Amino acid sequence: MDLSTMTDDALDQLRRDVLIEQERRQKLEQLPEQVAAMTRDALAAGVPTDTLRAALDDALTPAAEEPTA
Repeated sequence: MDLSTMTDDALDQLRRDVLIEQERRQKLEQLPEQVAAMTRDALAAGVPTDTLRAALDDALTPAAEEPTA
């Protein structure tokens, strides 16, 4: 990829795409620990385990499997 031949618009789009990918990778690395920390906090606050499991199961259910209203 020769950046010197790219238009300003194409170069700016590439920059945005790179930033979006960097953010996605950062989230991929950080989110599992954040979920674990939130789970520990919820348990310490007295949220029942079944409630947490139901919330996670709901979050993990793909939109295609969700019932339509």
